[in-house]
Amino acid sequence: MTLSLLLPAALAALASLLLPLLLHLARRDSVRPLDFAALRWLRARPRPRRRLRFDEWPLLLLRLLLLALLALWLARPVLHGAPDMRPVVAVMPGVPAAALAAQSLPEDARRHWLAQGLPALDAPSPATPQPIASLLRELDADLPAGVPLVVLATARFDGADGRIPQLSRKLDWRVVDVAPAPSKPAAGLPPPSLYLHADAGHAYALRPLRAAARAWQGTVFDLAADTAPPATTAVAAWLASAPMPATLQDWIARGGSVLLAHDAALPGNIALAPLLHDDAGVPLLESGRLGRGRLLRFRQPLRPADMPLLLEADFPQRLRDALAPPMPPPGRADARAHMPALGARAQPPAPRDLQPWLAVLIALLFAVERWLATARRREASA
Repeated sequence: MTLSLLLPAALAALASLLLPLLLHLARRDSVRPLDFAALRWLRARPRPRRRLRFDEWPLLLLRLLLLALLALWLARPVLHGAPDMRPVVAVMPGVPAAALAAQSLPEDARRHWLAQGLPALDAPSPATPQPIASLLRELDADLPAGVPLVVLATARFDGADGRIPQLSRKLDWRVVDVAPAPSKPAAGLPPPSLYLHADAGHAYALRPLRAAARAWQGTVFDLAADTAPPATTAVAAWLASAPMPATLQDWIARGGSVLLAHDAALPGNIALAPLLHDDAGVPLLESGRLGRGRLLRFRQPLRPADMPLLLEADFPQRLRDALAPPMPPPGRADARAHMPALGARAQPPAPRDLQPWLAVLIALLFAVERWLATARRREASA
């Protein structure tokens, strides 16, 4: 183990060690001369020289030690210990115990689950999925250079990100040919409620939208011209040429979604991108952002003559998929194609900070110093 200082210039505070020495010299007991009448007429003789003498050695040494430790604390001492060079075996959640027992692993290896917190392997298997790619990078950065790393991976795993991890060491990547336990399917989103508003020139668009809402078993409400749906999880349909009221625009900015007629005016300069196409690739619905919400405008009038997709049986489901919030891309990867590569820079192990321990020791010594100083005063007063 090696002791080093992060701020060695702070050792200049050792000059404060002179302060207790001066205080003890100034406060030592002095002899006061007392004149007697019989001695007044004697000839003056040279006074003997007084030797340098310190009183209360235990209290003086304790104060010197206290100041020396305080100067060392200011210098921020750290301890570089001998790193643990034993191999590390990281096991992805989902690897069964039988497959783990069949592996030839180092006997002195430290075995952990590849999960948040790196729990020991004898602990219960953590829940899946785990951020496998991030955990691999974190584990590689925490281990000292030269420590062997063995990873037991399932054939397919969740928790991959957009790129193959690059590590600072060449690891032993072992793929266990056992499929991970199937994850529970996510509960489907409830069908959204549909709030409809149409002027006289767009009343024809109400019928296909009501039919689509009934097909996905959603609830349909009428929307007044100057109101907004009560919740941002609902979907509003503004089928009018007039601009949307400010109340509805504020609702969209808070996270709501609105369907617009093909000739509806857009608030501000909002860019729209195609979202829904027919079988020939013609865009039928385009989408844009307004605050945290979405604007979805039809490209054609909602009439079968202009939009033949309205007569298709899958139109309600395709419309509902377009209205659903965008889902994040899946993070499942093939373990054989996602083996980490070598290329990251090795990081030195972090030293152990000794400041907290020194602070505790300084506090204890200060308490003892105060006890000794007050004990002397009590004895003097007695």
